[in-house]
Amino acid sequence: MPPMVQAWALPAALLAIAKIAGTWYKLVSSHVPDPYMDEVFHVPQAQRYCKSDFTWDQKITTPPGLYIVSLLLKPAIGGCDTSSLRILNVGAICVICLLSYDILRILRRGTPAAPKEREGNSVGLKTANDDDPTVLLDAHSALNISLLPPLFFFSGLYYTDVLSTLFVLLSYRAYLKRTSANNLLGFFVRITIGVAALLFRQTNIFWIAVFPAGLAIVDALKEQGQPVDARKLDSAQVLTCSWSKGIIHDPFAFDASVLDYVLFLATTAIAAIQKPIAILRSVSPYLVLLALFGGFVVWNGGVVLGDKSNHVATIHVPQMLYIWPYILFFSFPLALAPVLGLLSRQLPRSLLKTLSLENFIGGLEICAPGPLSAFLFITIGLIAVHFNTIVHPFTLADNRHYVFYVFRILRRHYAIKYGAVPFYYLCSWLAIQTIGAVPRGSGPPKRSSNSKPTVGVAHRPPCRASFIVVWVITTALSVISAPLVEPRYFIIPWIIWRLHVPATPASPSRDPSTGKVSHDLRLVLETLWLLAVNGAAGFTFLNREFAWNNEPGLQRFLW
Repeated sequence: MPPMVQAWALPAALLAIAKIAGTWYKLVSSHVPDPYMDEVFHVPQAQRYCKSDFTWDQKITTPPGLYIVSLLLKPAIGGCDTSSLRILNVGAICVICLLSYDILRILRRGTPAAPKEREGNSVGLKTANDDDPTVLLDAHSALNISLLPPLFFFSGLYYTDVLSTLFVLLSYRAYLKRTSANNLLGFFVRITIGVAALLFRQTNIFWIAVFPAGLAIVDALKEQGQPVDARKLDSAQVLTCSWSKGIIHDPFAFDASVLDYVLFLATTAIAAIQKPIAILRSVSPYLVLLALFGGFVVWNGGVVLGDKSNHVATIHVPQMLYIWPYILFFSFPLALAPVLGLLSRQLPRSLLKTLSLENFIGGLEICAPGPLSAFLFITIGLIAVHFNTIVHPFTLADNRHYVFYVFRILRRHYAIKYGAVPFYYLCSWLAIQTIGAVPRGSGPPKRSSNSKPTVGVAHRPPCRASFIVVWVITTALSVISAPLVEPRYFIIPWIIWRLHVPATPASPSRDPSTGKVSHDLRLVLETLWLLAVNGAAGFTFLNREFAWNNEPGLQRFLW
């Protein structure tokens, strides 16, 4: 790859998102100059803060982080009128692109606190003079992350979501940049960023405390444990080794079975019992954050501020079913690889080359869905749908949101909600295969928890079962307590998932004649798809107005 392309990859991505977001901001300001929807509450509240009036509107349920930032940046944004306040999120979406790129580079190089994970891996640390084709891949992925429609849409409005996401990403970056020494400065930095993230949304507690704590526990146990070749052991022997040597069973997600996930949870619990001091040291900043949040809940008399009657926490398990089609819809170009990978097994290589399917498979190994995982998912899903489907009154009453029309389809016939469960499973399999994929020909041996993949410079360490478990648990904690289904609730789970999707060249090796590495064509399709969805949602919002009889003004469609 020419050095010029590498040098300009990130600036080009930042320039692109700035131009796209700036255009969207101008269109919104032109067509909808007055506050709309939740802006009716946010804008006056921010304007009170700008006048040093800190009285609180009881209809606002989220903390005042958005208004504090508006007050602090008032000179930079030119005031606190609606247009000036909205431009905050234009800058924030650009910073999200930059943060996403930085996190992707850290993940590709390996975190400072996981030297054993990097040991034996051929992904080397690159210097500024090295030819590193992954720079373009990560810059392109960062651009696509910032284009996520439910996030990008609100970069043109004065909502909390964009800045909330930004601070969660800052918190995740702080976790990834930690050192094994866990110095005092890093301790306070993580706590400070975490508190700042909580000033934007209460549910961020799960992503700035529970999520990194789970990952930190796994890393701490891996540092303390002795390596073992799990391929030569049965389940009982794995448990015995966990007790005697303190190891955990953490296979690659590529081919992890239900039993592998059960063994991971069991061995983690066994190993953690033996190393309480190491565990406490690794999670200490996150325990502080949880304690601070608990103190806030006690002081406030609940999680939400203001009107608590319409935001009562509940158990809503089907939220963990809805998230999978959400991921698939916004990332279906990436999910083409698992589908085409299975199809490619039935086709001759000559036909694959003729149809150029290998360019979309991305040189990735695919593992077929297992019958046990399908049975368990569908069984639990049917039970959750039957006993725990909650349709919030706001969902049925507000036809400005796209979720209103999704639930209208699900409610047309009682059998539809049950028939959707196998579709949810298919989406979940595609999502896990997409994030857990490994380069063809360089993947890990099956059922290995400690073997090191031999991958080229264009690849990064494959995703392990531990990450899947921690991500799923954190996502569940953050969404199943909400009775209302909103695309905005899934923004952070999607971004964390997307950051760990491997972006690789379409060819697993360099072209011997040119020495070049081809680009991941899935990223190009993803960009086009996200731009199309954003364009359709933006056009509908700006041009498809309608009226409500009981409310003045025009109404508009939005996420």
